Amino acid sequence: MGREYVFRDEWDIDAEIGVVFDLVSDVSSYPHWWRPVYKSVETNGVRGVGCVAQHCFRGALPYDIHLRTELTVYDPPHRFEFKAEGDLRGHGIWTFTEHDSRTRVCWDWHVCADKPLLRVLTPLLRPLFRWNHSWAVSRAQAGLQKYSRHPGTQRVPSMT
Repeated sequence: MGREYVFRDEWDIDAEIGVVFDLVSDVSSYPHWWRPVYKSVETNGVRGVGCVAQHCFRGALPYDIHLRTELTVYDPPHRFEFKAEGDLRGHGIWTFTEHDSRTRVCWDWHVCADKPLLRVLTPLLRPLFRWNHSWAVSRAQAGLQKYSRHPGTQRVPSMT
């Protein structure tokens, strides 16, 4: 088990698949709808394979996570994949399916805790860290549901 975490999160959003895919695949939008979790995201401006982004986010626990991600698969509007390095190292897959005018969002996230604090505390606090992930994902679900209704009108200033 070590420092590895495997998460699978699924939820439905009352919006068309194209709208949901566009929001989730545009990581620069995360600070606008994945609140209060996402503090900042900077990208190289590329949309698709090769997009590199620097992320800073925080769950309910009082520590920031810094990641560098790179898109490795980009298949609109159904799927994208990325690799991550930094405080967490691993691989993520987002998949989207449409049914009854709703979109099923599925996020598979396989990571190792490389941040020194997480690496040391994982053996003792794994349940707390898993709870922290669930807390953050519930904010994503709620924010994405709300933001997907009017994606261009709810932009707020970046928190950088």
